[in-house]
Amino acid sequence: MDSSVRRFAGEARLASPGDINSKGRIVKMLVPRKQIFKWLCIGLAGALVLTAGSCSTLSQLSNIQKPTLSVANVRFTGMSFDAVDLAFDVKIRNPNQLSATLAGFDYDFKINDNSFLKGQQEKKLAIEALGESTVEVPLTLNFKDIYQTFATLKEQDSSAYQMDLGLDFDLPVLGKTRIPVSKTGFLPMIKLPALKIASVKVNQMGLGGADLELNLEIDNPNGFGVLAKNLNYDFSVNGQSWVKGIAPEQVRIAEKGQSLIRIPISLDLLSMGQAALQLLSGNQTVDYAFQGKMDLDTSLPAFKNINLPISKSGQLKITR
Repeated sequence: MDSSVRRFAGEARLASPGDINSKGRIVKMLVPRKQIFKWLCIGLAGALVLTAGSCSTLSQLSNIQKPTLSVANVRFTGMSFDAVDLAFDVKIRNPNQLSATLAGFDYDFKINDNSFLKGQQEKKLAIEALGESTVEVPLTLNFKDIYQTFATLKEQDSSAYQMDLGLDFDLPVLGKTRIPVSKTGFLPMIKLPALKIASVKVNQMGLGGADLELNLEIDNPNGFGVLAKNLNYDFSVNGQSWVKGIAPEQVRIAEKGQSLIRIPISLDLLSMGQAALQLLSGNQTVDYAFQGKMDLDTSLPAFKNINLPISKSGQLKITR
């Protein structure tokens, strides 16, 4: 016999052959009609939730935008007379309601509109939905390479630069996407101060000893001031040490300026012998060597406490 559906007050179910007697009447009622209605409501609500969620996701995917970039800061992380270390802080803003992934970046650092240093690097970074993150792009510039490439910069105090960056993202729908950003500024052209023995002069001489003055000249070719201090030195003439020690004075050298560090020398002629006395008696040329080191501070905020080694040798005349 075929299945049939019968309704009675307050109850309903799908009848099976075992529920129907020989007279065709339903003898068992198992499921209340309210329960069936409840099941239907639950099923309908679930379908609506799934449909709404799918629509929301589709809407998000159809409105995917590229992240926005800006160079928030440029920092000097290290500086010496040999090189300068820079860090470009790139701020990333994700305008989407889905997360984005940074895969890496490339850069082209230009000096005076000419490409100087290029590179690329893998860099994994997740940017949350509607979130912000910052990625650091480090760079080291060697001054020797700069001056070899751009010879005219040796005479300049600074130079204009442009940093062209491209950040690669993995985005929903859009896939791999490169987004450019640039930053311009000025880079100080740092040059090593020049040191030389300006003179060695006899101030006073007697039978037992002599007082001299050694003048060390410092030439600052930079567009910023320099403070020289803690000069540790050893000065020898014709292979014999004449004076060593630490100069107590601090000397300021203005930008593009020169200054002298005066070092007193006292010689015991009795212990040094007749040869030293003859050197001081006339205008004679001698071989000298000056070894040491000094500390330098500059007026640049990131350029402090630089240790500068000194090694000079040659010939000079001792004057009176």
